Amino acid sequence: MNKLLKINYSLIIGILMVAGLLFFSIFGPYLAPHSLTAALETQYTNGKVLAPPLEPFESPSYPLGTDKWGYDLLSMILYGLRYTVFIAAAVTMIKMAFGTIIGLYAGTLKRTPGWLIAFENAWSYVPLFLILYFFLAPISFNSSLKQNVLIVYFIVIASIISIPSIVSSVRLKTAELYKSVYIEAAKALGAGKHRLIWKHLFPQLKETFLVMFILEIVYVIALMGQLALLNIFVGGTIMRFDPIIYLSATKELAGLVGQARLNIYGNTHILVAPLAVLLYTTVSFSLLANGLKNRFQSNYQRTPWIRTGHEPLIQPSRKQYGRKKRFWSFSAPKAAFSSLVIAFAGAGIYVMAAKEANIGVKSGSHSDYNIDLKMNGEGYFTVNANIQVKNQSNKEWEDLVFYFIPNVFAEGHTFDSVEGTSEADIGKVTVNGQKASFMLKGDTLTIKLKPEMKDKRRHNVKIEYGFTVPDKGSRFSKVDTNYYLAQWYPMAAVYQKGKWNKEPYMEGLETFHTGFSDFNVSYKLPKGYSLASTADKDPAEGKNEGHIKAKKVRDFFIAVMKDMEVHETEAKDGVKVRLFSRSNHDKDPVASLTLAKNALTFYQDHIGDYPHEQLDIVLDDGQFMEYPGIVTINPYIDDKRFYDISIVHEIAHQYFYGVVANDPYNNAWIDEGITEFATSMYFYAGQNQAERQAFGISHFRMEAIEEAGLGRQYSNVPVNEVKHSGYIYGQPSLEILQMIQEKYTLKGESPKAVGMQFLSDYYQNFRYKEVDTKEFISFTKDYFSVPTGYFNNWIDTSKLDS
Repeated sequence: MNKLLKINYSLIIGILMVAGLLFFSIFGPYLAPHSLTAALETQYTNGKVLAPPLEPFESPSYPLGTDKWGYDLLSMILYGLRYTVFIAAAVTMIKMAFGTIIGLYAGTLKRTPGWLIAFENAWSYVPLFLILYFFLAPISFNSSLKQNVLIVYFIVIASIISIPSIVSSVRLKTAELYKSVYIEAAKALGAGKHRLIWKHLFPQLKETFLVMFILEIVYVIALMGQLALLNIFVGGTIMRFDPIIYLSATKELAGLVGQARLNIYGNTHILVAPLAVLLYTTVSFSLLANGLKNRFQSNYQRTPWIRTGHEPLIQPSRKQYGRKKRFWSFSAPKAAFSSLVIAFAGAGIYVMAAKEANIGVKSGSHSDYNIDLKMNGEGYFTVNANIQVKNQSNKEWEDLVFYFIPNVFAEGHTFDSVEGTSEADIGKVTVNGQKASFMLKGDTLTIKLKPEMKDKRRHNVKIEYGFTVPDKGSRFSKVDTNYYLAQWYPMAAVYQKGKWNKEPYMEGLETFHTGFSDFNVSYKLPKGYSLASTADKDPAEGKNEGHIKAKKVRDFFIAVMKDMEVHETEAKDGVKVRLFSRSNHDKDPVASLTLAKNALTFYQDHIGDYPHEQLDIVLDDGQFMEYPGIVTINPYIDDKRFYDISIVHEIAHQYFYGVVANDPYNNAWIDEGITEFATSMYFYAGQNQAERQAFGISHFRMEAIEEAGLGRQYSNVPVNEVKHSGYIYGQPSLEILQMIQEKYTLKGESPKAVGMQFLSDYYQNFRYKEVDTKEFISFTKDYFSVPTGYFNNWIDTSKLDS
């Protein structure tokens, strides 16, 4: 504090330091560069070997270095700071609340009981950390109690044993004030004890209590540090053997210092980093308390002719009597504090937004669609597609790349499963109003961008084209009088890692990779046809002209049908479930609709909100296939068990594919394997089937692989390298099940409950994001506290950094 300038530096610096401390306590985990389970594994990078323990600033990814096991020190500090600050604050709030109330009433007694004074004197000599030690030691080491229970236990015990010291201090201050003349005057006017305490004594002491509160936080932190020297860490002590080491379960600062104290003779950064932050924490609160004390003492000098025994070191803030009160009056301190609050909130919002943006695989492009679709009586479709493509990358594009799948089924195609052929003809292509040159080869439509284009970040692409649909096609198919339009429009590829992520069309598994888009589709069909689509609100049956739309979907499917029976029901939250069927098969449409409703409701209850307002199931000859808001099921197969599983499977895809995205060509297992696991969990957890029966299809796939002698293959291979679909579907499903059976005790009481909670947390974390193998492993490692090597049996982890 500067006597000359009369500036309360302690208060200013203290407020700024505590504000920073609170900011990192709240948002620290979002700022942490690594999770608590992510350990540095020895690696050779740029001619340099990185291995734990890493020194500070040796690697940009580990600015404060790592401990000897490879865990990032900065991340541990950012995760643990909130425990230190908020636990200390919680203990202080409880003991101050009870201690103040008891002390205020005890201080107004005519005669203080001798036993109370004797108890206060005796208690003041007792080291409180020893009492805590004897309470906590039996339950802290490798405790079977949950972390939250141990924290609450510490808060309660620490608060109770600290209350007597607060009572003593408050009692003495109250007793001194109680002798004041104004108290005697209030008594003479008839004031009762409660009024004296809360209207006269408490207002005089509230500033003292505030300073005491802040200093008590420092005291509690010191108490936590003393316990840490005895290996008692708040939230639990993890004890490892051979050699014996003690680790903090919560990573709170005192625990980090305590577990690292032996590093004073080597790798000192492991001790110095958390110790420096712990000292910063105590200094911050101490400066704030000192600044507030200076402020309050200076305010007592508003009347300098009345001597209070304190020399005013800073300018007092004077009250203006007689002035009308306003809701807000400007002053420099108020403006500064308001600015600090706004900066705090703004920085917090930015951190949360940045963290959300960092989840998932990044895309450098985004597309939205306005499409006009017309069909004539001969089954020929004409389309005007208006596509807005936005460049979100830091590179300028030379061309635009689209999937144009109707072209791959032209006469002479080599797809054995497709009986008929299709025609596709592109008439005109413009970009931002200018005619553009293009090249169509197979399913790849490439449009050249002119160098002189002014706006190189947004491209308005218009494509006029027509097509027919092949009989018994692959997803894009004509069955009798029905037309199933899958991938029928020019689908913008995803721009990633400096290039268009576009792979050639293949039979079997999906090969197209698209992002989330908004669709507005106008349509006109021949009379007698109805439409079912990805849109949330399809037109009434028989209406052959209209407008439909959908938001944040990965593709847009349209079924153009006639003479189909329609069955309806309703799932949870008013979601309409419709089933379209012919009458020439042996599958019961009502039973199928009930199964679909039950499966969807189960997933709504145990995974999360269904992303659409309705779900359509189309029963017709063709493939079992999922699209946003609509699925197609083949009712003509003989295997009833597979038929039922497929309905549940395609509904599960509404979550894992429809909302949690992936690259179906390079990471097909991400949606297929997790969807198969979710499907089996419906029968296992939802229908209480035996594990072997519920996961029977996954076991069947792996047994088929074994019988064929195909050997081992990782699941994270491109689809053109897959030797058997079991590696994409069955292997991930069974491996995830095994992981949950081995690790479920970390998260819950049964594999069934933990399995569904894992799917729910995974879904909520990656909603409308793209996941690849690296993202999946990062999430799962943190979720179940397992190392990267845990996945080596079925995932090629050497590809994660590529």
